[in-house]
Amino acid sequence: MTLKNYFIFFIYLLSSISAFSYESASETEVVLENTRIIGTTISEDSSVYGWFGLPYAQPPINELRWKAPRDYSFTADTIEATVLPSRCMQVSNFYDELLTGESPGSIFGSEDCLYLNVFVPQKAFSEGKKLPVMFWIHGGGNTWGYSASPNSIPTSFLKFHDVVLVTINYRLGPMGWLSVEGLNKDSENLLDHTYNFGTLDMIKSLEWVNKYIDKFGGDPDNITIFGESAGGRNVMSLYTTPQSKNLFNRGIAQSGYLASDSVEFSKNDIRAGSKSFIKNKIKKNNPSLNDNEINELLKDSSYVVDFLRSLSAEDVISYYRVQEDAGGLIDVPNVIPDGIVIPEYGIYDAFKDGEIHDKEMILGTNRDENKLFMIGDPKFVKGLPNFITSIFPILQLWVKPRDEQFYDTYSKYRSNAWKFDAVDQAARYISKTNESNVYAYRFDWDEEPSQYGMDFSKLLGAAHGLEIAFVFNSPEIIDQVETDLSKIIYQEKNHSTDKKLSLEMSEYWVNFAYDGNPNQLPYSQNTEWGDWTNKSNERFIVFDSEADQGISMHNAILTPDSILQELASENISVDNKCLILDDLFDSTTLTTDAVKIIYSNFLNGKCN
Repeated sequence: MTLKNYFIFFIYLLSSISAFSYESASETEVVLENTRIIGTTISEDSSVYGWFGLPYAQPPINELRWKAPRDYSFTADTIEATVLPSRCMQVSNFYDELLTGESPGSIFGSEDCLYLNVFVPQKAFSEGKKLPVMFWIHGGGNTWGYSASPNSIPTSFLKFHDVVLVTINYRLGPMGWLSVEGLNKDSENLLDHTYNFGTLDMIKSLEWVNKYIDKFGGDPDNITIFGESAGGRNVMSLYTTPQSKNLFNRGIAQSGYLASDSVEFSKNDIRAGSKSFIKNKIKKNNPSLNDNEINELLKDSSYVVDFLRSLSAEDVISYYRVQEDAGGLIDVPNVIPDGIVIPEYGIYDAFKDGEIHDKEMILGTNRDENKLFMIGDPKFVKGLPNFITSIFPILQLWVKPRDEQFYDTYSKYRSNAWKFDAVDQAARYISKTNESNVYAYRFDWDEEPSQYGMDFSKLLGAAHGLEIAFVFNSPEIIDQVETDLSKIIYQEKNHSTDKKLSLEMSEYWVNFAYDGNPNQLPYSQNTEWGDWTNKSNERFIVFDSEADQGISMHNAILTPDSILQELASENISVDNKCLILDDLFDSTTLTTDAVKIIYSNFLNGKCN
C-alpha cells in the first residue's frame, strides 16, 4: 500500500460496504424471452429490488476479443440474478485490497464481464409504474472500476426517488481500446473495425436497456446517462457517436473531460502505443529474435492478429505500466477518434463544431478537483520520519502540505483549468449550436473534520469524486453509517446540513432525469438552476451546505486569459507561478500552438 494510492481511491468507499444477503426473492420475477429472471432485495427493509449480473452481450472471449459486442439471447429457463457480476480485466489498487484482499498491482477480473445491474424501488415495481431510467457509467480512467462498487448500489437513493437505476460493466484498458491495423480485416461487420470496443459496450448495454427495461418498471423513452470522471468523459463521447443517437434522452457529465487520444498516439506512443506493446510481447515469446526480425513480423498482419489472439488476458494487460501520478491507473490509450464510433476529428472538435446530439446536458466539476491527486504526492506534501511510522504504522497516512499557500494555489488553478475545459468551454460550444438547454454546476462542499493533526477541509476540500456520495445519498451521509474513512470525510455536528445538501442534489439530478429540467418535477427547488445562457449571461449553480454558502447561482468567468491574469497577480514567487503554468493546460484540449503562445506571453516570457 502506498500513501498515494490510499488517498486516490479512498473516495470510492464513501458508500456503505455493509454485507447484504443477496438471496433470491420471488416477488422480483420478470420474464425476458421466456427466461424467468429472479432478483433480490438490496435494502434491509426490502424497499429496493436489485438484479445483478444480467448479460447484455455475448462474452467477448476467443474470437470475439477485440470485436464489437454481439447480441445475447436468453435461453435458460431461469436466471437467478443475485450474484455480483465479474469485474472486467483490470489492475487492482488499494481500494480492492481493502474490500477484497487483492494485492495492489495484481491483475484480476475476467474477460467475460459484459453484465449490468438493475435497481428499482419495490413500491414502484409492484405498482407497475414506468419510471425514468438513470444509466450510470463508472469512472476509473477507463482502465479500472466496477458496476457493482458500493457507491453505485443504491440502498438509500432508491428509498427516496422513483427512478430505475442501471449500472454497467464495460471492457477496460487494452481490452476496451486498442488500435491495431487489420485486426478484424476479414470481418463484414463495420463496427469490428473500430478501436473503441469499450465504447461499443456502453452502446450495446444502452440497446439492451431500450429493449428490456420496461420489464423492470423503466421507461425506454426516458433514459438519462450519467457518469463521473472517465464515466463523465464517456457520457460526453456518447454525445458524438452516431450509434448512440436514438438510445438516450439526456446526459450528466460529472468531472468529465473532452480529451481523446489520437490514432497516431494510440499506435506509436513509445510507452502506451500498440506497436510497443506488440513488439514487447513478441520479444518476450521469442527472445532470440532481434529488432529487425521483429519489425519484419510486424509487417505480416495475419501473424500479428493470430499472435494477439493467442495471448492470455493476463499477458495483454501485464504490459501496461501503472501511472504513479494517476493513483494506480494503467497508462493505455482510450477513446480513439477512428471515424467509425468516435468521429475522426475527436470529441473536442465534435463539441466545438456542434457535431453532437442535440440533447439536454448537465456539466460540472468540483472546486478542488486536484487536491485528491495532491494529498498523496510528495511533491506537495510531507509525512513523518520513518522511525516514527515504523512504531505507529497508522501515522504513515499523516501528511502536511510542504507549502500551504502553494498547495492551495496550485489546486485552484489546475481545478479551474479543468472546469474551463470540461464545463465552461464545452457549455459555450453546446449553447451556440444546440437548441436543448445545458446546465452547469460546481461542487464546493469542504466541511471535512481535522483528524490526527490533519485538516482534511484544507487537504481535500471539494476534491475529485466527493460529490458522488451526495448524489447517491450515501448511507454515511443519510444515516451516519460509520466507517474508518467516513470519519475523515464527515463531521457528526454537520449531519443535518450534509444530509440536506445530499437530498437536494439528488433531487436536482432526478428532476433532470424526469424531463430535462432540474428544477420542477417531481421536486420543487428553492434555488432555480438556470441554464448556461440567459441573454448572453453565462452562469452555473454552486452546491454547498447551509453551514457554508448554501446553493446559489453564479456567473461564469473562466477563459484561458482570465485564469492566466489571475495567476499572474497571485502573491507567490515567479518560480511557483511557472511551476503552475507548466502543468496548467496539460490535460485540457488547448492546441500545442495555443500553449506556446501562452508561454511566450505569460509574465513577458519569464517562464520560457
